[in-house]
Amino acid sequence: MRLKKQDLQSLNLDNLDNLPQQEFEQHIENLQLYNYSTWLLPQLVAHFGTWRLGECGKTTVLANCDTSFKKVLWRLTRVKRGLLVKNQTKEPEYAKLTPLIMLGFRRNQNKTYESWRNYPNLEWILEPDLYNAVQSCEVPSSQRLVEITQQGLLIKTGKNSGSTRVPTSTWQLYGIQDTEIGNYPKLQQTILTQCWLAHPQLRRETMILDPNNWDLMPKPNIEAVELSTKSSKETVWF
Repeated sequence: MRLKKQDLQSLNLDNLDNLPQQEFEQHIENLQLYNYSTWLLPQLVAHFGTWRLGECGKTTVLANCDTSFKKVLWRLTRVKRGLLVKNQTKEPEYAKLTPLIMLGFRRNQNKTYESWRNYPNLEWILEPDLYNAVQSCEVPSSQRLVEITQQGLLIKTGKNSGSTRVPTSTWQLYGIQDTEIGNYPKLQQTILTQCWLAHPQLRRETMILDPNNWDLMPKPNIEAVELSTKSSKETVWF
Protein backbone atom coordinates (compact mmCIF):
# COMPACT_ATOMS: atom_id res chain seq x y z
CA MET A 1 0.00 0.00 0.00
CA ARG A 2 1.49 3.33 -1.08
CA LEU A 3 0.68 6.35 1.01
CA LYS A 4 0.79 10.00 0.02
CA LYS A 5 1.07 11.18 3.61
CA GLN A 6 2.17 9.64 6.87
CA ASP A 7 -1.07 10.03 8.76
CA LEU A 8 -3.89 7.78 9.97
CA GLN A 9 -6.42 9.17 7.48
CA SER A 10 -4.26 8.07 4.55
CA LEU A 11 -4.66 4.40 5.52
CA ASN A 12 -8.23 4.28 4.11
CA LEU A 13 -9.53 1.88 6.74
CA ASP A 14 -13.13 3.12 6.91
CA ASN A 15 -14.68 0.16 5.10
CA LEU A 16 -13.30 -2.38 7.59
CA ASP A 17 -15.31 -1.40 10.65
CA ASN A 18 -17.94 -4.15 10.46
CA LEU A 19 -15.75 -7.07 9.38
CA PRO A 20 -15.76 -10.16 11.66
CA GLN A 21 -12.66 -10.19 13.86
CA GLN A 22 -10.81 -12.96 11.99
CA GLU A 23 -11.47 -11.33 8.64
CA PHE A 24 -10.52 -7.94 10.07
CA GLU A 25 -7.17 -9.27 11.31
CA GLN A 26 -6.50 -10.94 7.97
CA HIS A 27 -7.15 -7.66 6.17
CA ILE A 28 -4.84 -5.78 8.54
CA GLU A 29 -2.17 -8.41 7.94
CA ASN A 30 -2.56 -8.03 4.18
CA LEU A 31 -2.15 -4.25 4.49
CA GLN A 32 1.19 -4.78 6.29
CA LEU A 33 0.58 -1.86 8.62
CA TYR A 34 3.68 -2.83 10.56
CA ASN A 35 5.66 -1.12 7.80
CA TYR A 36 4.34 2.18 9.19
CA SER A 37 4.81 1.43 12.88
CA THR A 38 7.22 4.30 13.55
CA TRP A 39 4.52 6.89 12.89
CA LEU A 40 1.29 4.87 13.02
CA LEU A 41 1.60 3.85 16.69
CA PRO A 42 2.47 7.32 18.06
CA GLN A 43 -0.39 8.85 16.06
CA LEU A 44 -2.77 6.14 17.23
CA VAL A 45 -1.83 6.79 20.88
CA ALA A 46 -2.21 10.55 20.34
CA HIS A 47 -5.67 9.96 18.89
CA PHE A 48 -6.74 7.99 21.96
CA GLY A 49 -5.43 10.83 24.09
CA THR A 50 -8.20 13.05 22.68
CA TRP A 51 -10.96 10.71 23.89
CA ARG A 52 -13.43 11.80 26.53
CA LEU A 53 -13.80 9.47 29.47
CA GLY A 54 -17.26 7.99 30.13
CA GLU A 55 -18.72 6.19 33.12
CA CYS A 56 -17.40 2.82 31.93
CA GLY A 57 -15.23 1.31 29.24
CA LYS A 58 -18.11 0.44 26.95
CA THR A 59 -19.67 3.90 27.02
CA THR A 60 -16.25 5.48 26.50
CA VAL A 61 -15.56 3.39 23.40
CA LEU A 62 -19.03 3.87 21.93
CA ALA A 63 -18.99 7.63 22.52
CA ASN A 64 -15.57 8.11 20.99
CA CYS A 65 -16.06 5.76 18.04
CA ASP A 66 -18.85 7.67 16.32
CA THR A 67 -17.51 7.13 12.79
CA SER A 68 -16.40 4.04 10.87
CA PHE A 69 -12.83 5.34 10.82
CA LYS A 70 -12.67 5.87 14.59
CA LYS A 71 -14.16 2.45 15.20
CA VAL A 72 -11.43 0.87 13.07
CA LEU A 73 -8.76 2.73 15.05
CA TRP A 74 -10.18 1.24 18.26
CA ARG A 75 -10.29 -2.21 16.66
CA LEU A 76 -6.58 -1.94 15.90
CA THR A 77 -6.00 -2.25 19.66
CA ARG A 78 -7.77 -5.62 19.58
CA VAL A 79 -5.58 -7.28 16.96
CA LYS A 80 -2.32 -9.12 17.57
CA ARG A 81 0.28 -6.43 18.24
CA GLY A 82 2.60 -8.19 15.81
CA LEU A 83 0.30 -6.99 13.01
CA LEU A 84 1.21 -3.40 13.94
CA VAL A 85 4.81 -3.87 15.10
CA LYS A 86 6.79 -6.34 12.98
CA ASN A 87 9.64 -6.94 15.43
CA GLN A 88 8.45 -6.13 18.93
CA THR A 89 11.82 -6.57 20.62
CA LYS A 90 13.26 -3.93 18.28
CA GLU A 91 10.32 -1.56 18.82
CA PRO A 92 9.32 -2.33 22.42
CA GLU A 93 7.83 1.08 23.24
CA TYR A 94 4.53 0.25 21.53
CA ALA A 95 4.71 -3.54 21.73
CA LYS A 96 2.36 -6.02 23.42
CA LEU A 97 2.90 -4.87 27.02
CA THR A 98 1.91 -1.29 26.20
CA PRO A 99 -1.80 -0.39 26.64
CA LEU A 100 -2.35 1.97 23.70
CA ILE A 101 -5.55 3.69 24.82
CA MET A 102 -4.40 4.06 28.42
CA LEU A 103 -1.06 5.43 27.21
CA GLY A 104 -2.93 8.07 25.22
CA PHE A 105 -4.82 9.15 28.34
CA ARG A 106 -1.62 9.17 30.39
CA ARG A 107 0.27 11.31 27.91
CA ASN A 108 -2.50 13.76 27.05
CA GLN A 109 -4.64 13.82 30.20
CA ASN A 110 -2.19 12.79 32.95
CA LYS A 111 -4.32 9.78 33.88
CA THR A 112 -2.13 7.11 35.47
CA TYR A 113 -2.39 3.45 34.55
CA GLU A 114 -3.22 2.42 38.10
CA SER A 115 -6.20 4.82 38.20
CA TRP A 116 -7.93 2.53 35.68
CA ARG A 117 -7.83 -0.58 37.88
CA ASN A 118 -11.43 -0.46 39.12
CA TYR A 119 -12.87 1.23 36.05
CA PRO A 120 -16.04 -0.67 34.97
CA ASN A 121 -15.82 -2.63 31.71
CA LEU A 122 -12.09 -2.04 31.51
CA GLU A 123 -11.83 -4.91 29.03
CA TRP A 124 -13.16 -2.49 26.39
CA ILE A 125 -10.15 -0.25 26.98
CA LEU A 126 -7.32 -2.63 27.83
CA GLU A 127 -6.12 -5.11 25.20
CA PRO A 128 -7.51 -8.64 25.87
CA ASP A 129 -4.24 -10.51 26.54
CA LEU A 130 -2.85 -7.66 28.58
CA TYR A 131 -6.10 -7.35 30.54
CA ASN A 132 -5.72 -10.96 31.69
CA ALA A 133 -2.01 -10.60 32.33
CA VAL A 134 -2.15 -7.60 34.66
CA GLN A 135 -4.77 -8.77 37.13
CA SER A 136 -3.59 -8.69 40.75
CA CYS A 137 -1.79 -11.85 41.81
CA GLU A 138 0.50 -13.36 44.41
CA VAL A 139 4.10 -12.71 43.42
CA PRO A 140 6.88 -15.06 44.59
CA SER A 141 10.16 -13.62 45.88
CA SER A 142 12.76 -12.40 43.41
CA GLN A 143 14.91 -15.41 44.29
CA ARG A 144 12.07 -17.80 43.49
CA LEU A 145 11.21 -15.98 40.27
CA VAL A 146 14.81 -16.33 39.11
CA GLU A 147 14.64 -20.05 39.81
CA ILE A 148 11.37 -20.37 37.88
CA THR A 149 12.87 -18.38 35.01
CA GLN A 150 15.86 -20.68 34.82
CA GLN A 151 13.54 -23.69 34.86
CA GLY A 152 11.31 -22.24 32.14
CA LEU A 153 14.18 -21.28 29.85
CA LEU A 154 15.90 -24.66 30.03
CA ILE A 155 15.58 -26.76 26.87
CA LYS A 156 14.83 -30.30 27.99
CA THR A 157 14.54 -32.25 24.72
CA GLY A 158 16.06 -32.42 21.26
CA LYS A 159 19.55 -31.70 20.04
CA ASN A 160 19.79 -28.55 22.16
CA SER A 161 18.77 -30.32 25.36
CA GLY A 162 20.52 -28.83 28.38
CA SER A 163 21.04 -25.42 26.83
CA THR A 164 19.08 -22.30 27.75
CA ARG A 165 16.78 -20.12 25.68
CA VAL A 166 17.59 -16.42 25.40
CA PRO A 167 15.28 -14.54 27.82
CA THR A 168 14.94 -11.42 25.64
CA SER A 169 13.57 -13.44 22.72
CA THR A 170 11.48 -15.97 24.67
CA TRP A 171 7.90 -14.76 25.06
CA GLN A 172 6.71 -17.72 27.15
CA LEU A 173 8.30 -20.14 29.59
CA TYR A 174 8.10 -23.94 29.35
CA GLY A 175 7.71 -26.69 31.91
CA ILE A 176 6.76 -24.48 34.87
CA GLN A 177 3.31 -25.94 35.48
CA ASP A 178 4.46 -27.27 38.85
CA THR A 179 5.52 -23.83 40.12
CA GLU A 180 3.61 -21.18 42.08
CA ILE A 181 2.83 -19.29 38.86
CA GLY A 182 2.16 -22.37 36.76
CA ASN A 183 -1.57 -21.63 36.40
CA TYR A 184 -1.15 -17.91 35.71
CA PRO A 185 -1.81 -16.57 32.17
CA LYS A 186 1.28 -17.08 30.02
CA LEU A 187 1.77 -13.37 29.45
CA GLN A 188 1.56 -12.76 33.20
CA GLN A 189 4.25 -15.41 33.72
CA THR A 190 6.39 -13.55 31.19
CA ILE A 191 5.89 -10.24 32.99
CA LEU A 192 6.68 -11.66 36.44
CA THR A 193 9.81 -13.51 35.29
CA GLN A 194 10.95 -10.48 33.28
CA CYS A 195 11.41 -12.28 30.00
CA TRP A 196 10.85 -11.02 26.45
CA LEU A 197 9.56 -7.41 26.48
CA ALA A 198 9.60 -7.31 30.29
CA HIS A 199 13.34 -7.97 30.36
CA PRO A 200 15.32 -5.07 31.87
CA GLN A 201 17.12 -4.60 28.56
CA LEU A 202 13.88 -4.18 26.59
CA ARG A 203 11.25 -2.81 28.95
CA ARG A 204 9.99 0.75 28.59
CA GLU A 205 8.03 3.13 30.79
CA THR A 206 5.07 2.78 28.43
CA MET A 207 4.51 -0.82 29.58
CA ILE A 208 2.62 -2.39 32.46
CA LEU A 209 5.24 -4.47 34.25
CA ASP A 210 3.75 -5.14 37.69
CA PRO A 211 0.28 -6.71 37.99
CA ASN A 212 -0.14 -5.22 41.46
CA ASN A 213 0.94 -1.68 40.56
CA TRP A 214 0.47 -0.74 36.94
CA ASP A 215 2.69 2.35 37.22
CA LEU A 216 5.63 0.65 38.92
CA MET A 217 8.88 -0.18 37.18
CA PRO A 218 9.98 -3.20 39.24
CA LYS A 219 13.59 -3.86 40.13
CA PRO A 220 15.27 -6.49 37.96
CA ASN A 221 14.82 -9.87 39.64
CA ILE A 222 18.46 -10.84 39.14
CA GLU A 223 19.66 -7.54 40.58
CA ALA A 224 17.38 -7.93 43.60
CA VAL A 225 18.73 -11.42 44.26
CA GLU A 226 22.35 -10.29 43.88
CA LEU A 227 21.73 -7.37 46.24
CA SER A 228 20.10 -9.68 48.77
CA THR A 229 23.01 -12.13 48.55
CA LYS A 230 25.56 -9.36 48.94
CA SER A 231 23.71 -7.90 51.93
CA SER A 232 23.54 -11.34 53.54
CA LYS A 233 27.28 -11.86 53.13
CA GLU A 234 28.00 -8.47 54.68
CA THR A 235 25.82 -9.09 57.74
CA VAL A 236 27.76 -9.28 60.98
CA TRP A 237 26.24 -11.50 63.64
CA PHE A 238 27.04 -10.68 67.25
